[in-house]
Order: sequence, then structure tokens, then C-alpha cells
Amino acid sequence: MNRDGTEDYTLTSPEEDVMAAPLAADIQVEERPAEHAQATLLSLRNRALKGTAWTIGSYATAMILRLGSNIILTRILVPQYFGLMTLLNTTITGLILFSDLGLTPNIVRSRRGDEQGFLDTAWTMQVLRGIVLWICCLGLAWPFAAFYGQPQLRLMVPVIGLSLIITSFNSTSLATLARHMAVRQLALTEIGIQITQLVFTIAWALLDRSVWALIGGRLFSDVVRLIVSYRLIPGRRTSFHWDKEAARELFAFGRWVFFATALTFVASQSDRMILGKLVSLQTLGLYGIAFALADIPRQVILSFCTNIVFPFVSNLAHLPRAEFFGLVLKYRRSVLLAASGLLAAVVTTGDLFIVHIYDPRYHNAAWIVPILAIGLWHTLLYATTNACLFAVGKPQYVVSGYLCTSLVILTLLPVTFHRWGLVGAVWTVALSDIPMYFVYLYGLARNGMYPVMQDIKMTLVFLLALGAMVMARLAAGYPFPHSVLLQ
Repeated sequence: MNRDGTEDYTLTSPEEDVMAAPLAADIQVEERPAEHAQATLLSLRNRALKGTAWTIGSYATAMILRLGSNIILTRILVPQYFGLMTLLNTTITGLILFSDLGLTPNIVRSRRGDEQGFLDTAWTMQVLRGIVLWICCLGLAWPFAAFYGQPQLRLMVPVIGLSLIITSFNSTSLATLARHMAVRQLALTEIGIQITQLVFTIAWALLDRSVWALIGGRLFSDVVRLIVSYRLIPGRRTSFHWDKEAARELFAFGRWVFFATALTFVASQSDRMILGKLVSLQTLGLYGIAFALADIPRQVILSFCTNIVFPFVSNLAHLPRAEFFGLVLKYRRSVLLAASGLLAAVVTTGDLFIVHIYDPRYHNAAWIVPILAIGLWHTLLYATTNACLFAVGKPQYVVSGYLCTSLVILTLLPVTFHRWGLVGAVWTVALSDIPMYFVYLYGLARNGMYPVMQDIKMTLVFLLALGAMVMARLAAGYPFPHSVLLQ
């Protein structure tokens, strides 16, 4: 999973035949004629290139819409509301990640991913999980409100928890389109949903300037996605069904996903949960705004990896290891080149964007952006090799990496906050996943994959780009902002 709670790659276990078989069955290219194998690879490349273009274009559009929405809403609503929404979103994300069985990625990679019985079984599990999670919301509402000293959360948590039930009824068409790399259709769908959410939320905020505009906007977008999901594939029907063999495969696969995603929550979301107890809602809202802006390069890369790299790599895992990883490094180099320029731009201009575009009430968040952004480079390095470990059936390194990051966050964040205030906490968040990078390197090396030289070269490219942009900024008379004491 990603830091914002979205699903990441498939997790596979070499110990379970039922989990290894689907990948092998889909890609028995060795038994095909060489010309057929070459044509298959060419087809995959073409789909990957088209998907890349759509991923970049759709994500750029999504970012513009999201930033535009934030800019407008921050002029209408006070920072405290964004702090409340940060707590609510983190709570919902935590429930999702602590119960994730990886149903969508399993549909993407399973040999039975197009069978109606398999799809209906996954959908049935999805619905049951959503209902159970909402019941958990009911139980958590009072203790959650008491812990943070915010009585209004008693009602807000169950209401926003309705999102869990709504999304659980989404059609399996979304997973099917992801399986077949139908990036264009998925991208246009998400852009349309985001536009409707933006209009609805802003209209509500203008009529009622409260946090309920943000809550209502999220629920509205979930309802729209639910309706649209049943229109994506004509003739696709979904019904309650239970196939024991399919359920066994889904549960076996989900065992690894459960551990990985539970640790993902601690590693990527617990900073907001901890800071929510240590700082005011206003400061938490400022932190959330800065985090969202600084996180743009990582979100772009993760979107690309989820929609393009994972399906592409999964279909190449049958190749000899050297050839397999050589193809991965070739495409990875282009991704990192683009990412280095984007990240350097965010580091050097993100704070200026907040100062010149956002409402003055949010200007104190400007100094947070460069720190969080510069800490993303190593994140991008391991994020772009993620799919390789999954494709060769080595999820234990992913789990170990998230465990290391979780320990850093849980142990160091409170200490650095009490010693250096929010500045120390922000630097801790920015650097907390460095151990994960080294765990990934170890896992890749153990499986005959060595990205270190490419990492060194791309890091030098990033530092050169960053240095050039920093000098240009300073020459233009724009010093970097000093940290502001926030309570």
C-alpha cells in the first residue's frame, strides 16, 4: 500500500503452490515459439508505453484538480477542519490497511482473474469486509474522540465510515480493467469522479462552511464511483457467490497482504496519528496540506508503478533473471530521470507555491514542504523496484522493510518532537524509510538483481538537478524559509 492508503503491488509466497501457480500459468512463454514470445513482449511494451502516457496525463490532470480544490477550499474553510479530516482519513485508512486481503491485486495476477466464480467470491468477501469495518467504526468512535479530546468525532467517525460500506459494493470491473492494463478507461473514470467531487465539495462549503463539506465530498465521490463501476463493462454482472477453491487462494494470498498492509499503515500513516495527539488541529491541518504537496512526485511514481510496472513486470517474470531485471532497469532509468527533475522542482518551489497561492492562514506550512520532498528520493528508488520482489515471490523483504520503518516512526517521532519540536518530527518522517531502501537492496541482491550502480548514477543526476535549481532560486532572491514555531 501507499502512504495515502491506496493499493500497491501483489504479494506472493513461494511456499504456497496455490499462490505461485497463477503467475506461472499466465506466462508459460517457454513453451511457445520464439516468434510468439517476441510478439508478446512487443505487445506488452506497446501497452506499457500507451499506459505510461495515460498515467502521466491523467495524474497531471488529477494533481491540477486536487491542488485547485485545495486552494479554493483553504480560502473557504479554516485549517482546523483539515486537521479533523486528516484524523478521519487516517482512521479509515488504518481500518482498510489492517484488514486488507489484496483482493484487487489478486484478481490482477491470478490465472482465474477473469472467471466469474472467482470474481464473485472476491466481491462477496469485499462486501462482508466492508460491513465488518463499519461496525468497527461504530465501536471506535467514542474512544477515538476521547483520546484526541474532540467530541465531534463521535458522530464523524461512523458517518465517514459509511465510505467503507459504499466502496465494498464496487463492481469487480475496476479490478478487471486493471488486470488488462486498461489505463485509459480507468484514468478517464477517475478524472470524471474527481471533477464531480470537486464541484460538489466546493458548493457545499460555500453553503455551509464546516468540516461536513469535506466529509460529504468524500462520500459523494464514493457513491459516484460505485454507480460508474457497474457501467464500465457492459454485461458484467456481480452476485454473492462462494467458491471454496477461490476463497482458499484469496485467503492464502491475503495472508501476506495482511501483514504487509498492517505495517504499511504504521509506517506511512502513524505520523499523523501521533502528531494529532501532540499538536493542535490547526497545526495538523497545516502539516497535512504541506505533506500532500510534497508527496506529489511519489504519488506520480506509485501511480505509474501500480498501473503499468506491476502488470508489465508480472508478465516478464518467466524470463532468465538477468534478462528480466535488465528490462526492468531500462524502463526504470527513464522513470527516475523524469522523477529527479520533478522532485527537484518540488523541493525548490513547493514552499513558494504555498506562500503565493494559498490563503495566508496556511503560509506557516511552507517550510515543511522542502524537508518532506527531499526525503522522497530514496523512497522513489525502492518504489521503482517494488514489483520485482513481488514478481519473483519474495514478499518477506517488503514486510521486513515496513517493519523497520514502523519501528523508526514509533520510537523516534515522539522523541524528536519533544527534543526539537515539529522540525525534528518532520525530519524524522522524511528519513524514516531509509532502512526500507537497504532491506530492498538486500532482497534484490539475494535474488540476482543489482540496482546499486543505477541508483548511484540517478542520485548524482538528482543532486545535479537539485543543485542547479537551488542556485537559480537563490540567484533570483528567494531564500528558503525558516521553520515556524507551531503548537
